[in-house]
Amino acid sequence: MKITSKIVLAISICILLMTGNAYALNGTWRGELALGQTKLPLVFNFSETSDGTTLCTLDSPSQGAKGIPAEVSICTSDSIALNCKSIGASYSGKISGEAIKGTFRQRGYSFPLNLAPDTPIEERRPQTPRLPFPYSITDTTFTTSDGAVMSATLTMPLNEYSTKIPVVIMITGSGPQNRDEELFDHKPFAVIADYLARNGIGSLRYDDRGTGKSTGDFQKATTATFKDDAHSAISLLRTLPQVGKVGVLGHSEGGTIAFMLGADKSTDFIISLAGMAVTGRETLMSQNSRSLDIAGLKGADKENSLKLVGHIFDAMAEQNKKGIFEPVDVDSIYTRSGLTVNPLIVSSLKMTRKMRTPWLDAFLNLNPKEYLINIKCPVLAINGDKDTQVDGASNTAVIRELVPQADVRLIPGLNHLLQHSTTGDISEYDKIRETISPEVLAIIVEFINRNTARNF
Repeated sequence: MKITSKIVLAISICILLMTGNAYALNGTWRGELALGQTKLPLVFNFSETSDGTTLCTLDSPSQGAKGIPAEVSICTSDSIALNCKSIGASYSGKISGEAIKGTFRQRGYSFPLNLAPDTPIEERRPQTPRLPFPYSITDTTFTTSDGAVMSATLTMPLNEYSTKIPVVIMITGSGPQNRDEELFDHKPFAVIADYLARNGIGSLRYDDRGTGKSTGDFQKATTATFKDDAHSAISLLRTLPQVGKVGVLGHSEGGTIAFMLGADKSTDFIISLAGMAVTGRETLMSQNSRSLDIAGLKGADKENSLKLVGHIFDAMAEQNKKGIFEPVDVDSIYTRSGLTVNPLIVSSLKMTRKMRTPWLDAFLNLNPKEYLINIKCPVLAINGDKDTQVDGASNTAVIRELVPQADVRLIPGLNHLLQHSTTGDISEYDKIRETISPEVLAIIVEFINRNTARNF
């Protein structure tokens, strides 16, 4: 799930860009901007040209931004200074051995930002698959019902037996994501595809529309659009002679889409990872409640803020029901509500109008229960009890009630990415080395084998 696409009370921050100068500074350095209780990791990639000039690019893992060009204005043996006039930002620091202690400035605001040499990616993300691979990988494409061309990877085990291979379609969570569902350098879909192939199961994963190498307009898409995209992927697999049963594996919003595909009998089995079974509105209100907790709001301040968020959500949802998409007047809604709300919260809600898309309005009206009651195929639903984005307990309870044949697991200690975690908070995702719990991977393989009845 792309984090910034769902939280209405998000903190907006621009990214620093850079490039190079005199003293050579090499390697990858990492630091965190502290924005209240929110941490924004930034990664600086320094390199040296043949004439000794220092170059740099910036990564912002939480925002999915990599290789951003940068400008270095000063680089000496003890100092570094970086500028980005286009966003009014700068960074300067003192170099001392294995540390750079400095300050990030932007439009009148200053944030301490200390950098340290980064741990190699192989150590930080040990589950990411690396060559050689004992299975086949094929780049392919498929065309959706509205003409978008989706760029995909088909991963298939080397079939030593004369049997058809079960294959799963992988569907990402909310927000534009590539076929690996990459976030904070974690590549959960690549890890899952690797594990499945090593256990005799194939997979097809693809870049979301308008993302990576896929065409199409992401900004105008809704959950229903992404469901149609996945249906087109299923249609592709149905044409391949080596493919047996076709299942759907979805994460977060993708898990809800899996339920939708199961309801219309498009798929032979379903795997929902941290999927949503309550309404979209309930999920977003829960996320906003947690955001207010993190911001330190309590009592009437929190209650009134949530009521105002709910009124704004209702206005958006009502527009969606009527098939319109017009600006929502936050000031008028606030005045009519009679509530007393912190001015900073009201200003934040006004800013979110710029991030509003048709997806959000439609998501507010999404009720997975309408699909769950019609699912007849085998279902595996895994949620973590420390998930702070999709509440595991409430969602698994709904699935158990409405899908009697479902294998439902609420696993202790797992967060929204199904990593073993301490708090489950989003700020931990980048710090955890594990990409996805090995226990979850084993459960997925056992479920597929149990429901595809292959006889080797």
